[in-house]
Amino acid sequence: MKVKFLKAFNGDAILITFKADQQSFNVLIDGGMPSAYVKKGKNGKQEYGELKSTIDEIRERNEIIDLLVLTHVDEDHIGGILKWFEKEKEAHKLIGKVWFNSGRLISEYFDEKEIEENLLVIPDESTLTSIRQGVKFEDYIETNGIWDRRVLIALEYFDYLGIKFKILSPKPDNLKLLLGKWEKEAPASLDTSTEKNDYGLTLKEHIDKDTFKEDTSEHNGSSIAFIMTFKNKNFVFLGDAFPSVITDSLKAFGYSKEKPLKAELIKISHHGSKANNNVEMLELIKTSKYIISSNGDKHSHPNKQFLARLASINENCEVFFNYPEQIEKIFMPKDFSNFPNFKPNYQENNEFTFE
Repeated sequence: MKVKFLKAFNGDAILITFKADQQSFNVLIDGGMPSAYVKKGKNGKQEYGELKSTIDEIRERNEIIDLLVLTHVDEDHIGGILKWFEKEKEAHKLIGKVWFNSGRLISEYFDEKEIEENLLVIPDESTLTSIRQGVKFEDYIETNGIWDRRVLIALEYFDYLGIKFKILSPKPDNLKLLLGKWEKEAPASLDTSTEKNDYGLTLKEHIDKDTFKEDTSEHNGSSIAFIMTFKNKNFVFLGDAFPSVITDSLKAFGYSKEKPLKAELIKISHHGSKANNNVEMLELIKTSKYIISSNGDKHSHPNKQFLARLASINENCEVFFNYPEQIEKIFMPKDFSNFPNFKPNYQENNEFTFE
């Protein structure tokens, strides 16, 4: 199995490739920002990103994306996929099935009347950015018959493509809160301004002053997160999920601080946000590889406060950045002397191979 973390700017785009019964499969989790597919360069010409090159490589191998998982509707997860759909009208022919908890599907799940706004075409000039994108995505996958119309809820588990999935997030209550978001999205949730980073303190200084306040974004609370098990090896993908939800689910699956989940790697929640990764959650997963997917240009992710928490409980680990230039920005020489076995790192091509 290979797990590749694409350069998706401040977003997530993860390709998992593996073989089962002599057949090759591809699973794509999210698509990053629109620029992960294509953007305009300084000279006005189009510059293609890693999402497009990855899709092209799959096509050249005469394979498809057997499963596309869209964790939630925020632009840094859905934007690249929508850009692909816009640029390639028959993109659906390269997709087997899609998992996506849409507003329409959530309404059905709770047996509530469909919100009227969801039945309308939301104009491009609308301020309902993420919701507009979610409606577009939902319409596309339903029209083209690639949507596996199942609601993914915490504590479900099932087999697909020879992989065992245990869903960690969202809880039903988190999804129900999202129904209101599809009707009216608060302007504050659209703020993508750069926040001041917390890199001026050492890891130890962050540990000494650490306090935790959990994320409250309803979009992030709806994020799909799961354990993927292949050939008895566990891989954890947390999307932008809430740590309290992940913690409750891991405990319900029988894991504890004394008996943690053993994993090959964990894709840290919300690009290393201090509000989405707390000590209690981290102590329930035993691994030596933590992955942070972000170039740091929005909200200054990862937060060093989160990295300090990680160093305090698991000094003997590696934290991999898919944008390695982040390492020099975040860490000071004193961090390495205080925590000599805590290793910020970079994997060639951002690809990990497991036998």
